[in-house]
Order: sequence, then C-alpha cells, then structure tokens
Amino acid sequence: MAEDRKQRETKYSFYIDKTGNWFQDGIKIRHRGTYLYNNRLLDMDEEGRFFVDEGSGRLYVDVEDAPYVVRMVYRRGDELYLRLNDETEEILDFGSLRVTDGNIPYAKVKNNRFEARFSRPAGYELMRYAEKEGESYFISLGGIKHFLKRVDSI
Repeated sequence: MAEDRKQRETKYSFYIDKTGNWFQDGIKIRHRGTYLYNNRLLDMDEEGRFFVDEGSGRLYVDVEDAPYVVRMVYRRGDELYLRLNDETEEILDFGSLRVTDGNIPYAKVKNNRFEARFSRPAGYELMRYAEKEGESYFISLGGIKHFLKRVDSI
C-alpha cells in the first residue's frame, strides 16, 4: 500500500489521500493557508482528471478516493448541512447521496461537480438521522423520506 502510494506521488506533484490530506512531492501540506488555497484551486478537466492552476499551467492531482471529505453533518430546519474539509458548508443533495457496501457514505458537492467521502464521525452523524423501513434506511426531513441508495462502490 505504501509503495503504491509512493508510485502515485511520483507521477504527480500533488496527491490527496482518502482522508483529505494534501501532499506535494510526497510531503504532507501542513500549512492551513496553503491547504485551503489548494482546495480552492482544485478543478477537473473534461476527462475527469483533477488539477490545480495558479496561472502558470495545470498541475495534475492524484486523488486516492474522493477529492473532498465531509467532516461534519448537522441539521438546520428541514435541511442537512455538510461541513467539508475545505471549511465550506453546503446543503446535502439527497439525490447524490450513496452508501457503499463498506458502509461509507458519499455525496456530490460543489454544484454536483465533485465527490465527497464522509469521514467516519460524519457518517455516524448522518446515520443518527436515519430510520429503518424493512431492509432500507431513510432520512425524513420536511415530511419527505429520502431513502439511502446502496452501491458497490463510487
């Protein structure tokens, strides 16, 4: 696993691991401002490859799982909000919410352009709102039952 990660890191200047940590040239980016700046610049080309561009050209980013991580879930009125690793917040789009066979929730974020993997604490918080009906789970908000879709993987 470490060797596989090292190979990916050598092909790209940037790498994002499954917990949302950024690495540049194999070194973890610890400076909060740099970390947030990279997240703000993250984009995706027409082939689905991730990159950052500071104005001098694209630097491609290898992403282990999803480029964003949901750190927190909370309810406000009839909506569930997601707090992402880039310190932004958005309303959960239930239409994009899926749960893998490994019980890891994912949802689309950033105007449905990017995937976000729920951290373990955020996944537990999400399921705090869930109810079971037969073999299915749903979250009821505003009188609407939002059933959780099960998928093999993202």
